[in-house]
Amino acid sequence: MKIASNTRYEDVDFNDSNLEFLDIQKSFRLNVSDTKNSAFLNCKFGFADLFSAKFTDCKMVGSTFDESNLLGVVIVRGDFSYTNLKFHDFKGLDFSEVNLTRADLTGCNLEKVIFNGAKLSYTNLHKAKLNGCDFREAIIEGINLSELDLHNVKLDIAGCILLATSFGAKVE
Repeated sequence: MKIASNTRYEDVDFNDSNLEFLDIQKSFRLNVSDTKNSAFLNCKFGFADLFSAKFTDCKMVGSTFDESNLLGVVIVRGDFSYTNLKFHDFKGLDFSEVNLTRADLTGCNLEKVIFNGAKLSYTNLHKAKLNGCDFREAIIEGINLSELDLHNVKLDIAGCILLATSFGAKVE
């Protein structure tokens, strides 16, 4: 399904929806919306305006957000695995309990983001800004921590062990 450019949707309720392979082009607006229990699987949000949109328990598996406005987006739990979120600014957001397994967060501003209990297995954090991130209780297996700037990053014991082993330490 393709949503045409310059189409405006007002008072549309996407709660409990299941949409797959949706191709959303510019001028699509979900800003300041509150979407719950919906699935947007393998969708393309190209140039979409999602400013301050809230997604609660939503599945966005395999979706891309190229050039979308994600400022102030709120994600409560949910599954954002295999998503392409490259180069977005998520500074200060709370991604607790969000599944971001194998998501691409290349070049994202993740400063002061809270990832408590999030699943970040094999997530690409290449060139992401991580200053002040909280990774306590997050699953961070498969991330090459030795290539990241971890200045002021908070880790729990499991994260510290992964960090040590990524630098070749033998933990006994």
